[in-house]
Formats: sequence, C-alpha cells, structure tokens
Amino acid sequence: MTAASSPVIITYHSISAGDSPLRIPSALFAEQMEWLKAHALVVPLARLLQALVAGATFPQRAVALTFDDGFRDFASDAAPVLRKLGLPATVFLPTDYCGRANDWPGQPAWVKPQPLMDWPQIRELAAQGISFGAHSRTHRALSGLDPAEADEEIRSSRIEIEKQTNSPVTHFCYPYGLWNSAVRESVARHYQGACSTAAGVLEPNSDPYALPRVDAHYLRRPSVLQSMFTRRFSAYITGRRWIRRVRGQPEGNYARL
Repeated sequence: MTAASSPVIITYHSISAGDSPLRIPSALFAEQMEWLKAHALVVPLARLLQALVAGATFPQRAVALTFDDGFRDFASDAAPVLRKLGLPATVFLPTDYCGRANDWPGQPAWVKPQPLMDWPQIRELAAQGISFGAHSRTHRALSGLDPAEADEEIRSSRIEIEKQTNSPVTHFCYPYGLWNSAVRESVARHYQGACSTAAGVLEPNSDPYALPRVDAHYLRRPSVLQSMFTRRFSAYITGRRWIRRVRGQPEGNYARL
C-alpha cells in the first residue's frame, strides 16, 4: 500500500467558533463532512482496526472520524450533520467529567473550559448509532501515574460507559496522547485498540495500540483536506510531525502549530 492510499483517522475536539486549535467552526465542519461523503469512504474506526490486526487490505480512500473529550457541541453541531450524511463516528469520553466541563487538573492554560455531554445525551446518541470509546476517568496523563492507578483509570472508564450505554466499549484514547509500555500493556488487557495523537496516516505496520491520527486543525484549509490520499498530503502530515519534534514537543501533546 502506498502512502497516498493509506487510511486517515481524523481527530476532532470541539465543533465551535474560536481561534483554539481544539475548535472547528460548525460551518467548516459541515463542509468537511460533505467533502468526505463525496470523495472518501467514511468507515467505523473498528473496521480499520480489524483490517490492521488481520493483516487485510485497507478499504480504499478510507477515513475514520474520532472526537476527543465528548464536548456538548458534538450533540448539537456534529451529530446532526453525521446523521444527515450517514457517517459513523467514535467519541472518546473522560467518564468522571461527563456532564461537567473540560477543566480537569493539568489542562493547559490556553484551553478555555467548555461543557461536555451528560449521560442522557450520550445514551441518546448511542441509541442513534454513535460509538463511544474510553478516554480514562479523569483525563490525567497516564504515563505519570502509578501503574495500578493508571490501570484503574483505564479499566473503570470502560465499565462506566458500558453501564451507561448498554453497549460494548472496545477502543481507548490516551489523554494528551501520552503513554508508556506499562500504560500500553494495561490498555491491551482491556481494549481491542487505542488511538494516540501522533500525526500520521494508518499503515499496515501501525501499532493497533498507538494508532496515528490527523488533527482536524491541520485540515482547516480546504486545499489540505482535498489533497487527502495524495503523496502531498502524506508529506504535509510528516512535516507537521517533524515540526513537533524540532520544537521538543511530546508527540502526543496538542500545541499551537
């Protein structure tokens, strides 16, 4: 498989106006979804993971949509667009903060608090076909915790989502994209796969417990989105990853790039 045909997992956070790299305006999001509906094959994250683990050929021009943190505007601004276009998505939830705001300890100062979905909203979306994955209980950097404490964060978030939605939870997303071998081993005991925030496209040799993704912040310009599945796009994403490294930023951290 060439880089130009590699699947892409896109990371969204908040669908709202603002200059934060964690925000994508709702009108731009709708335009992006219309383009993907017309020019790509949007598939559940589970489908890409199953192909990766089985060593099977990935679907051509495949994209999976992921949303971190479970912002309330997912329910109001993203879900109606996805439902209208028939596009699947996976939302990763920090379970102790559902119905609260993204003001957990360790949140960078430039991130302004925004409301997150509550459990009734989550249950309603689950009934409509939205998939939910775990993002730990409290969104702490798991690599800095005692292994037993990290395992509890990882395990109990899955249990809570399954209890609330009555649906199995098979995917995890590392808070801040940060993990180490002990954290990865814990995740592998409880889930079928996990997303990182390492910038990249999906390749046959990708780690199923550190799936690379492309941040929606990089796709704000229509020309970048429309170059998806080309070598130019792959080179651009590689360049963004290189910039992070040159600046000394951890591969999993979001930053103003």
